[in-house]
Amino acid sequence: MKKNILLIFLLNFGIGNAQTEFPFYEQIAFDFYQSKIIDSFPTKKKVKVYPYVIDFHPSGNAFSNPTCLGVVWKSNEQFKEMESYVESQHQIDSDRFELDFSNLDKKKFKVKKRGKGSDPRLYITPPNIEKNGNERIFVNIYETYESKYVTYYFEFNDKGNIINWCREMNEIIRIY
Repeated sequence: MKKNILLIFLLNFGIGNAQTEFPFYEQIAFDFYQSKIIDSFPTKKKVKVYPYVIDFHPSGNAFSNPTCLGVVWKSNEQFKEMESYVESQHQIDSDRFELDFSNLDKKKFKVKKRGKGSDPRLYITPPNIEKNGNERIFVNIYETYESKYVTYYFEFNDKGNIINWCREMNEIIRIY
């Protein structure tokens, strides 16, 4: 009898409550964006979103300094991606490989299978931390247009809760 109780205990608490090492920061930021932000800053067209890491991450290290969150710029090398997070995310069996769009508002968003599409498009950076700072974790969401981009900066605690966010808009000037 004791063995059965011990086995049930181990299965329920030892294995059953096992979870990934990190929260899915991009999903949390996207869910907050779609539920709280997009209504305050509506777009004229549907925002194109991509389900897979390879497409919703911007090419190169596009992370930018969240100065509107009170982070003082020190250098271009101030932030680094959470390496073990990103490495685990690029495995196809990872639970952070694909965004969950089950609660997506089809009137505001259009899911694209590949990283192409017309404006506005949505990109989400992998989580970054300050190299010599505290344990602040940051994710950027970019809403890109032909002549501007809007950046939403999210600050997380180590448990994956958003503790602060802000918005900045930049115009793109092309000289021909």
